[in-house]
Amino acid sequence: MKTKILFLSSLFFILISCTFSGTFNQFDKMPENNHWEKSDSKVYEFEIKDDSKFYNMVFQFSHVYGYQFATVPIQFMIEKPDGKIEFIDVNMPIKETNGKEIAECSGDICDLKYPFKEKTKLTKGKYKITISHNFKGASYLPNVIGIGLEVIP
Repeated sequence: MKTKILFLSSLFFILISCTFSGTFNQFDKMPENNHWEKSDSKVYEFEIKDDSKFYNMVFQFSHVYGYQFATVPIQFMIEKPDGKIEFIDVNMPIKETNGKEIAECSGDICDLKYPFKEKTKLTKGKYKITISHNFKGASYLPNVIGIGLEVIP
């Protein structure tokens, strides 16, 4: 019994140490209608404790297969620990020029990971990233299953 408890405790600590690598990963699902409302900006907050590494910021965009748009206008607002704000506007590609999905698709669900800031030195402190879309066709972006942010050293 003691060896079983010791084994499970060791396994628990190994899993914790493997999953905590200074990364941030959060994904938000859209309501059942799969509409990302223009007024529904998503806010992600995280803290950088190790400023010796280079980081990649990756936007996660999950959508319905056969997405009707080839690109989607996305805006990132990065609030840094020193109070400075950086805006990044991208016209994120959804499909290749031949119409093929860029995302990895399984059935009717496609998951796109779009790096919008790569190999970046981040200073220690708290960051706040607000993600919104600037779709002109309606008050919402259709067929969006969810969005998220991943920060990877």
